[in-house]
Amino acid sequence: MKKLLVFIVLTCIILSGFAQVVGGVHSKLAKYYKNQQWEDCAFKADRMILKPKYEKDAEVYLYLAASYNKIFLMCLEDTTLLYKVPDYVNAYVYALKYSQKSLKLDKKAKKYFPKNDFLLEEIAISGIHYIDHYISINKIPKAVSYLRKIQRTYTDENLNFMLGVLSAKINDNQTANQLIKEYFSIIRENKTVKNTDFIAIDAFDIFVNHLISQEPPLIDSAKNVITLAKKTFPNDELIAYLEKVVSDPEIKLSKPENAKKTGILKHVKINTSSGDEEDYDEDKDE
Repeated sequence: MKKLLVFIVLTCIILSGFAQVVGGVHSKLAKYYKNQQWEDCAFKADRMILKPKYEKDAEVYLYLAASYNKIFLMCLEDTTLLYKVPDYVNAYVYALKYSQKSLKLDKKAKKYFPKNDFLLEEIAISGIHYIDHYISINKIPKAVSYLRKIQRTYTDENLNFMLGVLSAKINDNQTANQLIKEYFSIIRENKTVKNTDFIAIDAFDIFVNHLISQEPPLIDSAKNVITLAKKTFPNDELIAYLEKVVSDPEIKLSKPENAKKTGILKHVKINTSSGDEEDYDEDKDE
């Protein structure tokens, strides 16, 4: 049953990723995107925004963002693409940049959002590859900074919870207390966003370990957090593992993977040699 649930969630995300922009009028871009011709779609949209007719067209920018996100994922699977097109190392940066441009252009008209938020959600989910990378090398401030960039494109309670937990690790207690409190209020009411809830599982893992690493260890607080985690993820193996470790710190157990995340994200190594170093200001293109 658990494997089936993960498959259903993954299938929904994949299918939404192949869907063209809802309410769009650019049939050529829609055809490229639907047929998974991500590079052709990006190339076409890139040429279009150079023309006065399309320079403020939110739909074109949205296709450009969604296509670059797909190109980013393609490069994760096949790094030889980076040798063929070196600029693809910045593909995810472009996905964020152009998605924010699309949001800004549609801010008043609201022709494309929120009904196309599923495309923004997919872009945000892809960015978790970067967050995981910076956490793995213990660059938490960098993870926080990158997460904030992602949240300019899309955010929800799970991403906010992760930001709160990471903020706690860098002693930004004001942000941490606010966001963690908000998330706990949400899950007490049984309200969560499903497509991104794998992020919350990771956040629980990080938060519990943060609490028990304090001097002295905040065991009671960790147990209270796990109680809430079990309410939201009653059958999750990673949460069950955390409960056992907090109850008996001397226990020797193999740590399970975050099964929900494994079903959505691929095990790949992020290339941060230059792609994430390109910064941008989303307010430049007013």
